[in-house]
Amino acid sequence: MPTRPETGPEEPGRRPPVDQPALLLSLLEIAAATAGAEDLDRLLETIARELGRLFPVDAASIAFTEDGIVAVTEVLQREGASRRDSDRLPHDESHHMGWVATRDRPIWRNDIGAELRFRESLPRAGMRSDMAIPLRSRGRVMGAFRVACRRPHAYDPEDFEVLKRLADLVAVAVENQRLLLATRRMAEVDGLTGISNRRHFQESLAREAGRARGTGKPLAIIMIDVDHFKRINDTRGHLAGDAVLRHVAQTVARLLRRSDLLARYGGEEFAALLAGADRKSAAVVADNLRAAIENAPLESPVSTPPLRATISLGVASLPENGEHEAVVLEAADRALYIAKREGRNRVAVAAPARP
Repeated sequence: MPTRPETGPEEPGRRPPVDQPALLLSLLEIAAATAGAEDLDRLLETIARELGRLFPVDAASIAFTEDGIVAVTEVLQREGASRRDSDRLPHDESHHMGWVATRDRPIWRNDIGAELRFRESLPRAGMRSDMAIPLRSRGRVMGAFRVACRRPHAYDPEDFEVLKRLADLVAVAVENQRLLLATRRMAEVDGLTGISNRRHFQESLAREAGRARGTGKPLAIIMIDVDHFKRINDTRGHLAGDAVLRHVAQTVARLLRRSDLLARYGGEEFAALLAGADRKSAAVVADNLRAAIENAPLESPVSTPPLRATISLGVASLPENGEHEAVVLEAADRALYIAKREGRNRVAVAAPARP
């Protein structure tokens, strides 16, 4: 007999139980999706849709426990809806996903609006029934997975038992994909500064340039170089030079938008990619970055007195400086060297391409 949570009354006979061939087919489809998934979002969506073959699924979400919070993300989206940021909820039992993750127990609710245990008790997006299972990895709970339906009393005891039986498979699929993403992320990050590396910048530039050409929106590139960096290394030591590079990366990253990309392009050179920005707006951003570095001396634990650094910046944009990303990147690089030749600690903007 399946373990039964606190729910409303059953409505037996509403529909036939899940047959074994259908369950086996869904297991195989989930396993295939795990092997061929390109990203976690797509994997989770596939899992949710396969579960929809076994019982009603109008919505699905996943929660991950991290740093004292539970980050809950929608898995299934209404057609045409934009993806929302994760909801960051406390890692406690005040909401049902936190309850599942904290107690390491599944939950089945057939009339969400009738219960008052959780702050999220009222229906969300019209959902009236739901089931949620804990996801375990290496002996600990890493989160929870939930499916929901707009109808009250949508789920049977057999549905709840099937979902519980699938918990380990879903957990393994999710954990494998997260490990793969972490490995890919490590290959995209500069080890010293923690920002993107040159390879990831070039891949992102090609992708964003194609998108900009398709939408007709501008795309700006800012090339950044630390002034007199060799002098810092020679007079204060390489540890001090490393501290300067980390300081520049952290300061610039903090001032850019979340949608922008900052990368260490090589040595003491950085590159920033600003989607939707033209030369004029990117030049304003570049000068704000320049001023921030100039006015923020670094207290270095390996060298005294405080380190002072300045940066030079070159700005270009698509389509003002060209239709191809390589041309725009070259224009930004030329502008950077103009800024350095004219005295450093300044911004130079590439002249528009001739028609």
